[in-house]
Amino acid sequence: MGIDYLLEVAYGSDRQFSDSDVNAYSRIVRCISILGGVQWLTVLINVIRTKIVARLLGMAGFGINESFNRTLNLVKSATDLGIPFSAVRTISAHFDNVGDKLPGDSILITRSWALITALCGMLVCALLAPLFSLWAFDGDRSYTLSFMLLSPVVAFSAISGGETAVLKGIRKVKEIAQIQLFSVVSLLLISVPVFYFLRLRGLVLSLVLVSMATMVITCVFSFRAYPYRVALFNRAVLRGGSDMIYVGVYFTLTSFFNAGAFSIVANYLMSNGGKELVGAYSAGYALVSYLGMFVFSAMDYDYFPRIASVIDNNADVRTQMNRQIEVTLLLVTPMVTAFVVFLEPIVRVLLTEKFCVAIPMTQLAVLGLLFKAVSQPMAYIPLAKGDSKTYLLQELVYDVSLAVSVILCFQSGGLRMVGLALTVAEVLGLAAVYTIVRIRYRLTFQADTVKLALILPWPALLAYVSVVVLEGWTGWVAGCAAIIVSALFSYMELARRTDFMDMLKMKFRK
Repeated sequence: MGIDYLLEVAYGSDRQFSDSDVNAYSRIVRCISILGGVQWLTVLINVIRTKIVARLLGMAGFGINESFNRTLNLVKSATDLGIPFSAVRTISAHFDNVGDKLPGDSILITRSWALITALCGMLVCALLAPLFSLWAFDGDRSYTLSFMLLSPVVAFSAISGGETAVLKGIRKVKEIAQIQLFSVVSLLLISVPVFYFLRLRGLVLSLVLVSMATMVITCVFSFRAYPYRVALFNRAVLRGGSDMIYVGVYFTLTSFFNAGAFSIVANYLMSNGGKELVGAYSAGYALVSYLGMFVFSAMDYDYFPRIASVIDNNADVRTQMNRQIEVTLLLVTPMVTAFVVFLEPIVRVLLTEKFCVAIPMTQLAVLGLLFKAVSQPMAYIPLAKGDSKTYLLQELVYDVSLAVSVILCFQSGGLRMVGLALTVAEVLGLAAVYTIVRIRYRLTFQADTVKLALILPWPALLAYVSVVVLEGWTGWVAGCAAIIVSALFSYMELARRTDFMDMLKMKFRK
């Protein structure tokens, strides 16, 4: 880095954004707005469901449900061969070459392999149910039948993943947003009556019905674009998926390690604090995840297909990467700042007072989103390049950091320090990803990106210090001041890069 670059970062940039820059930034914001808007509705519906379920099941029910979900995610990650992600790269490349006249081969291959992995995953879950019961519930065999009955969830999820990959690859962002909305509505309509009448006995039935409904909704939209065809016994079709499977296997390994890390954390907390501790941790982690979904969900559906289509042009990849980081930071930072300040009333309104024990952990954990906003756009690059071994390495660093940090921090400070562990894992993950991208692919940050990354976290940190250290109204005043500063700065920077005002006017008119 030269002196001119450092001065530009330190004192700001007079960079003028061209019309093409404005259009590109605006497209990112629009995509995030579409999916983020749906996420707001999704989270609202999920909040209503969570509030009801919290009263019907309590923290112990949350803990059992979390153990089911984490174990099923582990099975899905181990058996879907990464097709829901790797297929996007293949289909997206074909789509950019021939547009709407996309040959059906890549979709036929994707659907055939997705069905094969669905059947295999269901069989694995059913056969290994006794082991999953022992693993998830600290040596308790009594949940063996539950895991056998949950085996269709693995199959439904694999099929949904394949069809979603098709929609991602052909850039059907609005359709994906509609799927998400309809799926979460079905989640509410199915799970609440089941839990009301069956309480804890309805956990398995609810998971099966919800996953089946999600699959049906996804297939309806996907089949409209391309009618369903598979060729399970066609050797040419199966061989045609070799590259996709090669990339996907490494993605499967990373997903497996990721799910394994979270399972280790959940099982460790279960062993040292029981189901209620896992329930409190799960509720806090879910709140942080919901907040992140507003911004990060768009990366899977828009950003990854875009960089996959220009991955051979390093200059374009660098531009796309920096734009995504800047917009993500500008959008997520005010939300994190406000979340830290208003978390206590949020928990009291959305959950129950019993879950207030998770507030200190969650306030620390949410700060990790500031680092994830920088690392996530970079993390997709090895996978988009087909450099699966490098992708595996960077994700493994994060998973090990997560498991080790949680165990060490919990031993030193209980549940509160678990929040710090989650943020530390994001910091270490960012360091690993940046090192890889910088050295292996020679991709660097632009000056504006560095400036935003250095400035934007401070209001959120000020807000955290305010609510933790200061007492009474002084803490609220300082926290609200931090929110205002963060929101104003983000607004001015977005207005400089995009047609942000025009977009807001259109939203208000609608």
